[in-house]
Amino acid sequence: MADQGVVKATVTWAANLTEKAMVAPLGAARTIRDEVFRAASAGVDWAEGINQSSFKVVRDALQRMDKLSREAVDGLESAASAASRAIRGKGEGEAVAAGTKESSQASRVVAA
Repeated sequence: MADQGVVKATVTWAANLTEKAMVAPLGAARTIRDEVFRAASAGVDWAEGINQSSFKVVRDALQRMDKLSREAVDGLESAASAASRAIRGKGEGEAVAAGTKESSQASRVVAA
């Protein structure tokens, strides 16, 4: 009977050792999986940050280009208005001068 106790203890010890031997690699695999997931998640976060930064740079460049083009169009509009006023003013001035010349000629004709 004493031999049965030794055999039973040996079998129990061997079963426990086998179980621990099987669980240890699974625990290591779980740790490796957790670390790989954490690293992959950090990589995705990094890529997302780069993506957001690049969109911010592009958005800022578009805003600057919009401001520049708006100022260019405003400048062209001002120049066109000034040219139009100058042409109209010159034409009106010539019309007034021509009218004055015609009226003075008409008054000379009437006086003669």
